[in-house]
Amino acid sequence: MLMLYQQLQSFEKASSDQIRTVQYQQLFALFKHAAQFSPFWRERLQQAGFNPSKADIGHAAEVLQRLPALDRHTLQQQSANMRARWPALDEKRIITSTSSGSTGVPVRVEKDAATYSPLYAAISWQEGQWHRRDPRLPIAVIGTGLKPATMDSWGSIYSALGLKGPSHIRAAESASISEHLDWLQQIRPAYVKCSPNLAAELAQCALERGVQLPLKHIISQWERISPRHRELCQQAFSAPIIDRYSCEEAGWLALACPRQSLHVCSSSVLLEIVDDNDHPCAPGVPGRVLITPLQSFAMPMLRYELGDLAQWGEGCSCGLSLPVIGKLWGRVRHMIENASGHRIPMPFLGDEFGKIAAIRAFRICQYADKTLELQAETVRPLTENELAQVRQIFASNGLAELPLRIHDQHKIDWGNARKREEFIRVAGLAS
Repeated sequence: MLMLYQQLQSFEKASSDQIRTVQYQQLFALFKHAAQFSPFWRERLQQAGFNPSKADIGHAAEVLQRLPALDRHTLQQQSANMRARWPALDEKRIITSTSSGSTGVPVRVEKDAATYSPLYAAISWQEGQWHRRDPRLPIAVIGTGLKPATMDSWGSIYSALGLKGPSHIRAAESASISEHLDWLQQIRPAYVKCSPNLAAELAQCALERGVQLPLKHIISQWERISPRHRELCQQAFSAPIIDRYSCEEAGWLALACPRQSLHVCSSSVLLEIVDDNDHPCAPGVPGRVLITPLQSFAMPMLRYELGDLAQWGEGCSCGLSLPVIGKLWGRVRHMIENASGHRIPMPFLGDEFGKIAAIRAFRICQYADKTLELQAETVRPLTENELAQVRQIFASNGLAELPLRIHDQHKIDWGNARKREEFIRVAGLAS
């Protein structure tokens, strides 16, 4: 892992041209492997004009653009044919990752642990070094479905290096927000790892109760971070939220640097942002996220469509040359349909709702007749001025012509899913 980390250190400060060259060299090797050992990819690569004897990065780039995007349904149905088992592979090394199924289509992806696990650990270590995180200090982890535990380190790699800060683990659904805050006061962690929504709720509770809980970092993943989340955590804990973009199918995709820019993990994944025709989007233009994990030899995934919307940002002044994702918009399915029938990204609403102090959380429903319903979790009933502000937010974002219902309530029932759905489409008509 440490040897891989040394390579990552060199890679993260290479020029853009050098990064692209290394990526496409690795991509060609993955194409060649997939064409030799995977029945599914052999056919797709042949149709895209792949020539295994033409070992240059230009050819790899051309083939990539000719490959159709891999959707979740195809991955689910063709997973057995996608496997690329080479003779020397020990099947005992294969591990299986299963997606959460939040799209309604859970998928299973097989990985070679001998390749995947050290690289995943090295990238995790790299991100910790960027933020100068000290694994000798205690960390608290709160997440859905976790089994309660206290371990003497943050994980096996930290233990092997003699870095033994205790790790306290707790299920998010096992207690109320106030009880979680009491627990954090008892164990006094330096770092908390949880979703940004949970972090914001903890911060709001701490502010209301006057609780002091100085933290160094709040380590986040699973959900989109809004300005409101950051503001609350800074007020309550004097701590930044560190963003991390990942998926079960491929692992790390992008990590935040100390300047909060989200840098793509280009050493392990080739990430594209494309339009409806699978053509690259210019910086600042939202598009669909396609990923190609560059070490996915056991089950190659070429141009896999995650179902996310994102846009490229400008380069960062932190010293890292890795590409920057300017904004994560959320899921492709989180698109509001306006009066003309066009679908537009939803998360811009969340940033603006966050400026209304009474609103702690929200969910938007859109019915088949395009009627919108805002379920607002509030600390008190919304005032007439705040209701007018909510309506103005919808109107200023091109939704003025749609019927809108606003329901403020003490608590939204989010269910037990790990990720919150801030937008849902309802098949029936509004009653």
